[in-house]
Amino acid sequence: MAITHGARSMSARLGVLGLALAGVLAIAASPATAAPDTGSAAPAPPAGTVVEPAIDCRPSSARPRPVLVLPGADGTTSETASQWEVVVSALRQQGACTLVFQGGVVDGRRWAGDMAAAARQLAQFVEKVKDTTGAPQVDIVAHSAGSVVANYFVKVLGGAPDVHDMVLLAPEARGCDGAGFLAQYGIKDLPVTPVQVLEALPFLAPALATLIPGMASALQLTPVSEIYRTLMDGPIAQPGVSYAVMATKNDQVATPPGTCSFITEPGVTNVFFEDAFPGGPAVDHSSLRSNPSTASWIVDQLYR
Repeated sequence: MAITHGARSMSARLGVLGLALAGVLAIAASPATAAPDTGSAAPAPPAGTVVEPAIDCRPSSARPRPVLVLPGADGTTSETASQWEVVVSALRQQGACTLVFQGGVVDGRRWAGDMAAAARQLAQFVEKVKDTTGAPQVDIVAHSAGSVVANYFVKVLGGAPDVHDMVLLAPEARGCDGAGFLAQYGIKDLPVTPVQVLEALPFLAPALATLIPGMASALQLTPVSEIYRTLMDGPIAQPGVSYAVMATKNDQVATPPGTCSFITEPGVTNVFFEDAFPGGPAVDHSSLRSNPSTASWIVDQLYR
């Protein structure tokens, strides 16, 4: 019987995850020391394409900066409009020139390409928005993986002078353990975290990225990635940019909740949804960005 592409992919996935589990057990049974860096690196995923909106709005004197919305990776480009309707509508009702930008698109999945390349795509779009609208700066509202791209643009690519406000929802920052990612594959309650495994077994990240290309961009969000190290070395928040971060205590992707998302640096506002809106409806990593209260909070951060 012929083996389908899906079957081969699943076989590779299970094989690599089995390798990871073997590594977990080996680490758990031995002293917690990291293996030496072999110089191996996970292959970079393709750059991916962009989905740009028409720049068909102009800033006003009351709302002088266009707002760029960067969705997370939790969905496809065909789902973006419905996922972000609440936030986009709230911003437009305030008179903000609101534009949804999606980069690193691979097979309809947002931010599935190389993160550094996606940040360069964002930089090019920011310049286009400034040239078209005449605005000297933009504001950015980003969720999850979109926040990583936004932070890379502002910090590493020198985009800080182009950005006034950064409002980040459930971003991946420092302190993420990777458990939420692995839980999506049914692997939970390991004796050590996935990040600890990747750090102790340098060969594992390249193996995962090679056998399961769809994991390559996610691996760029871990401490074994050069992109991660470049972004997290020194302060994330840049001078002249106002930062506000909202996380949820129910996050099962950016784990541990808060620890993974909060940027604990001077001048950064960090808040849990549940503390800002006690008694409000339950939200998780994805539904945080679709809640009317979140939309209201975003507006308050931009126009306080």
